[in-house]
Amino acid sequence: LMRVADFILILPAIYVVLAFRASLPLVLTVPQVFTALTLVLVLAGWPVAARGVRAIVAAERQKEYAEAAYALGAPPMRILHRHLLPATKGFLTVTWVLMVPAFVLTESTMSLVGLGFPVPTATWGTMLRDAWQGGALTDAPWLMAPAAAVVVTVLSLHLLLAGRAPEGPSAGTFS
Repeated sequence: LMRVADFILILPAIYVVLAFRASLPLVLTVPQVFTALTLVLVLAGWPVAARGVRAIVAAERQKEYAEAAYALGAPPMRILHRHLLPATKGFLTVTWVLMVPAFVLTESTMSLVGLGFPVPTATWGTMLRDAWQGGALTDAPWLMAPAAAVVVTVLSLHLLLAGRAPEGPSAGTFS
């Protein structure tokens, strides 16, 4: 499983997302596109979380409280769920905080290239695609406002969510 994660991580993320989405049918309804994009983004993002969780669990397994639980006869699954996985909460929160803006940007990119939401649906990517195809950069530059909206949204999400994230990957765990 980690070799698959490593393979996905070495590829550029946008190409992985485009390949996953291109493997699905091109003509979908809006709810189907939303479900497909969510699935594609999860498939592209899980290796980052999986590697971090694996590393934290491997490090926490060596600590005294985990060894004490093992010495008292606790089954391995109980140790994993009760003691080791709660230590990953801070890391998963930080990972989520960093992935949400990236997913917004990815959805806009996919709609821009025609693999996202269909044209009647108003998303920043479809608006940019309409402006781009019409030569709006020279004729009507104000039609490029969705690009500014994407940049401002991604930046503000990074700034707002980073302020709420716990400090460090082991924040919120017991020591």
